[in-house]
Amino acid sequence: MNSSMHSKPPRYSKLLPCLSIQASWQRLVDLFTDAGIDCARQEASIVLQHVTRQTPTDFFANLQRTLLPAENSQVEAIVSRRLLREPLQYILNSAHFYGREFYVDSRVLIPRPETELLIELVREILPVLPQRAAGPTFADVGTGSGSVAVTLACEIAGARILAIDSSKAALQVARINAARHSVGDRVHLLQDDLLTAVGARYSVIVANLPYVPTKDIQGLSPEVSCFEPHHALDGGADGLDAITRLCSQAAQVLDTNGWLLLEVGEGQADGVLQLLSQQHMWEPLRSVPDLRGVSRVVAGRMVGSHR
Repeated sequence: MNSSMHSKPPRYSKLLPCLSIQASWQRLVDLFTDAGIDCARQEASIVLQHVTRQTPTDFFANLQRTLLPAENSQVEAIVSRRLLREPLQYILNSAHFYGREFYVDSRVLIPRPETELLIELVREILPVLPQRAAGPTFADVGTGSGSVAVTLACEIAGARILAIDSSKAALQVARINAARHSVGDRVHLLQDDLLTAVGARYSVIVANLPYVPTKDIQGLSPEVSCFEPHHALDGGADGLDAITRLCSQAAQVLDTNGWLLLEVGEGQADGVLQLLSQQHMWEPLRSVPDLRGVSRVVAGRMVGSHR
């Protein structure tokens, strides 16, 4: 982490006591905007909803309520950290993914909306998965917070998920989330370097691995480059180190007619498609765009074997 980000905190006047929620909201919007924080209005409302423990509906119905002194102190503490560009999700230990709330802290990446595409694609291919009497099985490689693994367990009745990460600390967070959503009996955690220790076979492999080229990390927003774990971002010189290794291992773990779904970075899909096409075992093989039109997931069904 870049210590210079913390040496000179941004200057701002503390919130005045006895402000209404509406006045506090506007003040936070101004502070966040001046600090160059995106979505300042949304983040300011999230802070105040969190501190006042209100739903969005209650929040907007009570804008004239005065903040209590204890609430005001909480707001000040949150704002002081956010102005240092620490992600709000880490400050509040809360991130949303596919309509559910997940615990997050600096041990794991913050779940991104584009990763929800993995869940959508699993739902799409579910009818054509290899049939298993006990239900479909998934290997979630690079599980991090467990957002994908837990969501699959919640969305697909009877599904069993192996959630793999090289980081013991990340798996501790994934365990919290599996318990929070009552799927700990169907989400099994494994510390492993990709698939090297996996002996069973699975219906689907989903993976959101590090894919940022090393040289690009420092150019990302301060929230990412200074606070999120670099080992979960750094994909090597071209961003494809871990993805390339996983592609070479996948056939050893998938059922015949099982699927591989890989999240990739912008501009990487063609290279990954070419890598998989050279194995002559994936059909169909395609890339799927996210809501911004970026080819975000490479998907293929294993119909042959190179063994």
